[in-house]
Amino acid sequence: MNSSTTYTAFSGDRYLASGEMMELILKIKQLQETTENILIFNDQNGRQIDFDYTGSEQEIRERYAEPEPTKKVGRPKLGVISREITLQKKHWDWLDQQSASASAIIRKLIDKELDDPNSESNKMLAKQATDRFMSAMLGDMPNYEEATRALYQGDKQMLIALIHNYPKDIQEYIFKLSKNAF
Repeated sequence: MNSSTTYTAFSGDRYLASGEMMELILKIKQLQETTENILIFNDQNGRQIDFDYTGSEQEIRERYAEPEPTKKVGRPKLGVISREITLQKKHWDWLDQQSASASAIIRKLIDKELDDPNSESNKMLAKQATDRFMSAMLGDMPNYEEATRALYQGDKQMLIALIHNYPKDIQEYIFKLSKNAF
């Protein structure tokens, strides 16, 4: 689990807390005895996630500590992972004409896409994250299906209109997740 990943916790339709994994787990552990039905969502992809709050703070820290890196071939300190990719001849020809290695060029292209919040792929990722959250939290709410359609159609005003009666904390988190969807 990436240390830059953040999470948000809800109890029913009420926002509880947000933060990086360990910070949030320890907050929730304190609230767990007085709060019921705690759901936690990954802020980057909208997925619901479960954490184990049992044990002492030290036990929790050990349970979720980053594993010690094992000695690997290549450049693991740089986070390089070797995998095979398959391209058409025209793609290999184009890559061969570039001044840098194929891997460097592909990394630059991907980084450019990732850094552009208005790219189509990042818009789709934001829509999917919002949809996952809405599905988990709002599946039985009025206008849920229409709101999901508005989200995927890119109709922000319609989405806002359809969820205006939803609980405030839920609305705010939907807006946070869908920030780059439109």
